[in-house]
Amino acid sequence: MYFLISLKKMNEIYLLVGGEATRLQPLSSEIPKALLTVKGERIIDKIINQFSNLEKFNFNLICSIKHKKLWNDYKTNHNNNVDLHFEKVKLDTAGYIVENLDSMPDSFYCMNGDLLLNVDLPNFINACIQSPNSLIASFEVQDPTRYGVLKINSDNKVEQFIEKPKDSSYGNSISLGLYHFYKKDILHIRKNLKIPCSFEKEVFPELSKADLLSTYTVSGDMLDVGTLESYISAHVPKEEDNWISPNNVQISNSAIIKNSVILDNCIVEDNVTIVDSIISSNSIIRRDSNINKEIIRTN
Repeated sequence: MYFLISLKKMNEIYLLVGGEATRLQPLSSEIPKALLTVKGERIIDKIINQFSNLEKFNFNLICSIKHKKLWNDYKTNHNNNVDLHFEKVKLDTAGYIVENLDSMPDSFYCMNGDLLLNVDLPNFINACIQSPNSLIASFEVQDPTRYGVLKINSDNKVEQFIEKPKDSSYGNSISLGLYHFYKKDILHIRKNLKIPCSFEKEVFPELSKADLLSTYTVSGDMLDVGTLESYISAHVPKEEDNWISPNNVQISNSAIIKNSVILDNCIVEDNVTIVDSIISSNSIIRRDSNINKEIIRTN
């Protein structure tokens, strides 16, 4: 089923790309997580392409000043159709939005810029257009104890946020990291917010108390590629063994590689065993090495 989407004034999206993926070091030691590649394509490009295929969006990237050169290079050399906004200090997930609220459009989307989504975005966008309240995309998981859970009432209003509950008594709906806001809603609660502030801990609870926050449950899959396991999962479907870059990778016939990712310009020498691991670009794995559940970068 296809939907005609009329975004009109709701065509601005702010992507939060300041995350550093500390759990993926040394793979991500010099670049933000959103600039990491999955199967040869940058995470940020995957997100932008998803939304561009739906409708014309203006993409605003909220970046850390620490990575200013990298993001400027990205804009110059890869995607000039983005606007860059730099945080000089860390303002948490919502700080930039709240601090610059007066210059924001009347309505806008916001999304974590390091998520891979395979969900029904057209339905979510139509729900945003129809909703009188700001809206969170929610997602149902089997084990809600790993996440912050949304307690949702029969009118799809968010009543409460519970961080990593002990059981599933509050339900199994979590925030997907994709939101639509009305500027007037955040203006209504702004006096209760202090910067830095986060969506999860400050903005959403305040909107919920003011009865200004609804949710729409999306179907599909999501993946945060911020860990060794999830980064491998993003590359290696269950029916496959590995993902090996097509760009100048040399692997000895005697090497054993299982459930692993080998990135560009790597050399794997004789009698090497690599299991559940990531080999960063331009790495050389010397003969007889045994690598298990590691991220290796030798350059």
